[in-house]
Amino acid sequence: MVKVIFIDDNYIYQNYPLPKRMDREALLSIITLEQVTSIQDLLGTTLYEDLEQKVFDENLTATELELFKLVKYSLCLYSVKAAATFLRSAVAKTKNEEKSTDSYSLDSITNAIDSKIQYINKRVVNYIKGDTTLLAKAQESDNDLFNENDVYNNSVFYPTQPTINECE
Repeated sequence: MVKVIFIDDNYIYQNYPLPKRMDREALLSIITLEQVTSIQDLLGTTLYEDLEQKVFDENLTATELELFKLVKYSLCLYSVKAAATFLRSAVAKTKNEEKSTDSYSLDSITNAIDSKIQYINKRVVNYIKGDTTLLAKAQESDNDLFNENDVYNNSVFYPTQPTINECE
């Protein structure tokens, strides 16, 4: 499980205009889930676990602290997106604020987030690739984002080995 949650609900409310009608425990559960899934997937398990342990021990280097700041913002955006989806569902319709925050505004929040997530995650990946220590730790995991043998160009994958007459 998670040793330490990287952000809390206050971080989200300070950095993104999410409606404040969500139960704190539910939002913390979403943050935890997004941290374990989305952030671990972004960093790779080895780098994620290393960063998590150093946050827990309060022992981040200056380089790791800068990475952690980017990761926290990415986690915020992933959590807001998941929370907006939850708020749009019938399950979350429990408070009076739902009258002032309709599905249209939640859809706007969700649509605006995707490009922001891509931008922040690209910065995270480039930051990791720019530091030999972080890159070495990230490459210990089987994370395609840090595998230099693969070439990605937009949404098209170009393998380094030809795949003529082969199905994958």
